Amino acid sequence: MVKPHFYWFAPTSGDGRYLGLKQPEREPTLEYLVDVAQTAEKAGFEGILIPTGIPYLDSWLVGSAIIHQTKHIKPLIAFRPGFVSPTVASKMAATLDQFSKGRVLVNVVTGGSEKELAQDGDYLSHQQRYERTDEFLTVVKETWQEESFHYDGEFFKVTEGKLIPTLYQERGIPIYFGGSSEVAKEIAAKAADVYLQWGEPVASIQEQIQHVESRAKKYNRRLEYGIRIHIVVRDTEQEAWDAAYNIISKIENPVQSNLNRYYETVDSVAQKRMNVLTAENERFDQYSWAGIGKIRKGAGTAIVGTPEQVKAGLQAYIDIGVTHFILSGFPHKEEAEIFGEKVLPLFK
Repeated sequence: MVKPHFYWFAPTSGDGRYLGLKQPEREPTLEYLVDVAQTAEKAGFEGILIPTGIPYLDSWLVGSAIIHQTKHIKPLIAFRPGFVSPTVASKMAATLDQFSKGRVLVNVVTGGSEKELAQDGDYLSHQQRYERTDEFLTVVKETWQEESFHYDGEFFKVTEGKLIPTLYQERGIPIYFGGSSEVAKEIAAKAADVYLQWGEPVASIQEQIQHVESRAKKYNRRLEYGIRIHIVVRDTEQEAWDAAYNIISKIENPVQSNLNRYYETVDSVAQKRMNVLTAENERFDQYSWAGIGKIRKGAGTAIVGTPEQVKAGLQAYIDIGVTHFILSGFPHKEEAEIFGEKVLPLFK
């Protein structure tokens, strides 16, 4: 039997019962984010994703705080290549890897909106961003060889590079990576350990997995696969669907307008796929729902139902080769407790 890995999500832009509010019900304070992480750890989650980009808090600082306030949970720190050099990013990750005794995971996010990236001073095209990511990961993996190296590329140049401190995890820090474009799949096949997708229909996820697997064979590599999806679980099916629709019941107009403008500028293939899914199907597969995508960029789908139904929805992904699940719910503290109590035991 395949053992799935379950991760939770750190709500570093705020939290609450509703999406689409101008101001979150709960601010992303240090105390609250640590509380969510500790709750997820107690609930039985293996890791917790720290997101990156606008409007999230800095993922490295949040990840460090969580590392020092937890004992077992693994922070999956998302960051964008290009905002920091690969050698510096490797040193930051290695430092946290040593401090946590091997609990660090990294999620490399290339970015999918030219408008959003411009807010941080990044003006490369979609193709150029992925070419930079390719070089970035090449340099990072060179630093893990514990030997001095040179690199001379289009985006990065390193002379006598060497990583100090060395990694705690001798095989390297696991790299999680997503992207649905052809260039993204090629980079994943060459450099990633876990290829991530947002929660699309099972058939679509399987097709993407097959694409990456065929590419990975060229490099004599085998990847693992994961999805990022929300969860709404209640004791009865009606309670679960009522809770799901409640999440998007108080959308405020300025928030919706800003999101629509974001969608107009996006060049992410994965985001475009998610937009189509949200527009065409509110419900899909047996227990899945795309309603969250109406007011949230990125992962916009959820599995909704009783504990047994949610388990079945997750099992459908497991059956096609998905073993890593990055989950979330609103609000994140309470929903972590519910999932840990009612669903996680069904997988043991």
